Amino acid sequence: MTWSGPSDHRLLRLVGILTWAVVGGPSVGVSLPWTAAWLLFGAAFWWTTRARDGAHDVAGLVIQTLAAALLVALGSTALDAVCFVIVAGQLPSMVPAKVGLPWIGAQTAILAVCFAGRFSPSQALVATGVYAGFQVFAHEAAAIAEREARGRRELARLNAELRATQGLLAEATRVAERLRIAGELHDALGHHLTALSLNLEVAGHLAEGQAAEHVARAHALTRLLLADVRAVVGTLREDGKIDLAGSLQSLVEGIPTPRVELSIPEGLDVQEPALAHTVFRCVQEAVSNAVRHSGARNLRIAVEWGPHGLEVTAEDDGRGAEGPSLGNGLRGMKERLERLGGTLQLDTAPGAGFRLRALLPMPSEAP
Repeated sequence: MTWSGPSDHRLLRLVGILTWAVVGGPSVGVSLPWTAAWLLFGAAFWWTTRARDGAHDVAGLVIQTLAAALLVALGSTALDAVCFVIVAGQLPSMVPAKVGLPWIGAQTAILAVCFAGRFSPSQALVATGVYAGFQVFAHEAAAIAEREARGRRELARLNAELRATQGLLAEATRVAERLRIAGELHDALGHHLTALSLNLEVAGHLAEGQAAEHVARAHALTRLLLADVRAVVGTLREDGKIDLAGSLQSLVEGIPTPRVELSIPEGLDVQEPALAHTVFRCVQEAVSNAVRHSGARNLRIAVEWGPHGLEVTAEDDGRGAEGPSLGNGLRGMKERLERLGGTLQLDTAPGAGFRLRALLPMPSEAP
């Protein structure tokens, strides 16, 4: 069973429960062992398909298969084999195809053995073939839906990355242009006004009468203009901060799964373009990993100044892994952090999600 969002999850779960009820409802109570197996299948299906932050319970699938085998072995009709079809529809979202297809093969073998002892050879062959086809159809339909959902998530992530990258580039360009203008005002106009002020001061000592008054007035205006230029330069430099929070917000917006919770303190001050770009790439890689690999439903990201510098933490509630493995993305992040004197810490375990912590020491700029 596969889904791309909460509504799809509820709908498919409801369809599975209704199918299970229709298959076994009329036969409940006829046989106590059969009824127990039917109830076990329903409970295992409910448990396996519950929304628990994207963690898939393969053990629940195993229980469903065993319960379905009991239903087919203890039942009197071939209708009980529909439970195997329900299992086949869940496989693409929980196991790869190299496991799912042999799983269907094993279920089909169980059907063949059970039908052989109950029907004639021709009937057993037809019934086994029909339910084998139903299982493969359910599996492939679910696999197609899973690929489409994964493609939509990937497209949404790439669109969000593109918008955020464009925003960060525009922000860096704006800051660089303001700093360039400030530098030119300071180096060119400021120096010329300083020289003019010094010459007017010398002229004031040499001039007499009305000429001295005009020189003094010009000297005062020059000092006033120089003060204004310095004030403008200071304003341009102070406004040369990169809107990192806005870029990160654009990065996580529009991503359907997982749900991203972004925490950034009010007025986060990052003035260095290289630092802002590194933080952006760290968050981008964390989002990419969660979307493509973790199977998580929630991702929490925090960017804040800590006692040792700027900290970026990302934690999802996905399937986790045996240990952190540095793919190309994480290896590139680690190298980018190390170039700025930073460090990367990774923590994961099966069923415990994935946690990333990046530290960028910038004590001179920390508040």
